[in-house]
Amino acid sequence: MSPVSFGPGELDALQELASVGCGRAITALGELVRRRLSMDVPEAWVGAEEGAIAAFLGGLGQDLVTVGVKLEGALEGDLLLALPERDAAALAAALGFPAGGAWGGMAESALLESGNIAGSAFVSAVAALVGERLLLSVPAFARGSGRECVEGLVTHAGSIALATRFTCAPREGAPAFEGLVLVMPEPARIAELVRRLLSRQAARAPLRGDLR
Repeated sequence: MSPVSFGPGELDALQELASVGCGRAITALGELVRRRLSMDVPEAWVGAEEGAIAAFLGGLGQDLVTVGVKLEGALEGDLLLALPERDAAALAAALGFPAGGAWGGMAESALLESGNIAGSAFVSAVAALVGERLLLSVPAFARGSGRECVEGLVTHAGSIALATRFTCAPREGAPAFEGLVLVMPEPARIAELVRRLLSRQAARAPLRGDLR
């Protein structure tokens, strides 16, 4: 299969998908923990080399806790909620389920639900943006290095990624935490979705001569 190519307009639309989808995912996560989350400007990149996404995840640290969900329907791929293990423990504690030095039971379930909430918010936001139905699988849990988490949760290497980092400031009795929402769509499907987004935008644009 030939690689998918994007022009400047399509790259802008891909960036918009990242901003809308990842932004809503992080907002939903903040609502879940009832704390304000700050986020970096979402990124979208095309043409990632093999292993680049795992290396990007590895920038969070050596020991990660990651929840993955499969994107299905008009958009296929994977969405990961990834945090350094210490930060994941802080997130679980913020939800009322401290990890207690070991994962499993309610603490792991709390992280799985966090990934499910973030994934659901992402697909809802993108579906509204492009006018297509998107679906989500049940979440899965993984621990280890960036490479181990990607290999354990992602079914295709992919060459396109949407990502943003988020942080939660500390408050009395609750530590800070940070993490990453990373989306790895199937290239051909995301290219088609981007084209549909551009078509919708063109249809809504006023025709020349209609401006008053």
